[in-house]
Amino acid sequence: MPLLSPDVRSRYRHPDPDRDDRPVVEFRAFTHGLQPATVPGMMKAFTEDWRRFGVDAWNEIPNHWKPDSGDPVGWWSLPTYLADAFVAPLLGAPAGTCILQPHVHWSVQCLLSAPEVADRGSEIVVTDGEFPSVLHSVQQWSSLIDLRPRIVPSDQHGCPDIEAMIDAIGPETAMTAVSHVGFTTGALLPDRDVRRLANATHQHGGLFLLDGYHSASTMPLNVEDLDVDVFTGGLLKEASGSSGNAFVYIRDGLEITPRLTGWFGDADPFGFRPEPEPHEDIRRRFLGGTTSVASMYHAVEGVDILLDVGLNSVREHCLALTDLALEHAADLDVTVRSPLPRPSRSAMILLEVDHAHALCEHLKTRGVYTDSRKDRYLRMAPFVWNTAPEVDRAFDAIRSARASGEHLDGDIQGRAGPVT
Repeated sequence: MPLLSPDVRSRYRHPDPDRDDRPVVEFRAFTHGLQPATVPGMMKAFTEDWRRFGVDAWNEIPNHWKPDSGDPVGWWSLPTYLADAFVAPLLGAPAGTCILQPHVHWSVQCLLSAPEVADRGSEIVVTDGEFPSVLHSVQQWSSLIDLRPRIVPSDQHGCPDIEAMIDAIGPETAMTAVSHVGFTTGALLPDRDVRRLANATHQHGGLFLLDGYHSASTMPLNVEDLDVDVFTGGLLKEASGSSGNAFVYIRDGLEITPRLTGWFGDADPFGFRPEPEPHEDIRRRFLGGTTSVASMYHAVEGVDILLDVGLNSVREHCLALTDLALEHAADLDVTVRSPLPRPSRSAMILLEVDHAHALCEHLKTRGVYTDSRKDRYLRMAPFVWNTAPEVDRAFDAIRSARASGEHLDGDIQGRAGPVT
């Protein structure tokens, strides 16, 4: 089993041991990654830069991210500098095409506000399985501009129906938007299907948006090879960048002028002219008002680990652990919602179980952290900080709970909060 060295695990700060003084098994990489060991030092650097430089920190601070590079950096340039140095390598993207964002919702809203989208057609093709950042945004904008969603039903497994999507794409398609990995299936859209959708969209002059929140940081990517116009994602999850750190990739040469842009995206922000003018750097047009600086200090500490390990090794490690998880699931006679073949499997697997919320809460009392969706699916994602014995332990706890029914205790079910 090709697993990463224990050194990788030691580069993260783990939760306190569970009640039996055993290490907690954290399988929720798809919700919030573990804290990299370097984060406390980076946050101290932020407070010191703020104290030492004050307003001048916007112009220049020490380069804490690549200290040996000699690259000048200030708070003003962090969204583009960190994106060039760390996000672009995650995506196989060229420098100058990525920028940090507060969240994917903002990126999608900015994109939809650009007249260049509606000018291409009157429909946006999406599936009914897209995350709300995309699906809800498309529906909400349809009441403001002449741009209506064309929602294509998922197939019987909850995955995108590629043939139905291609049939839906036509002369009125302004944009096609689809998830690279389904958040309720864990299914990875094969490269061939990504390219087919992109090609079909481009044939009619539309834009192609790939939502890669659950794929970026878990496997090697090449957005240029995939023929993507816009790629959205974030560093909150497997990249362990915490909240406030998303990103958007905009294909080189794509002219987009979001109407939701803020003064940080203006061509002359300190000219304070009465009329706005789009910044010449197109990606900066996706900035709003004053950027949140503190979150960017810890944005790429996890990315640094993953790039150092190598995304091919990250992918192989995750596949090895999910192989083991699927073996356990077969022994339990549990229905697996996620695809079984490796090429279409992401770092996340979903099990179909009754009372998934209750089981999730019960597992927490055993020091095993998963999450649930729709009270039907138990989600887990063994990642670079996990080991094979932890997978064994998690399934031992699942097996025990299903045999005894102890997870159906009323007190346990009542403890569940809004975030699983």
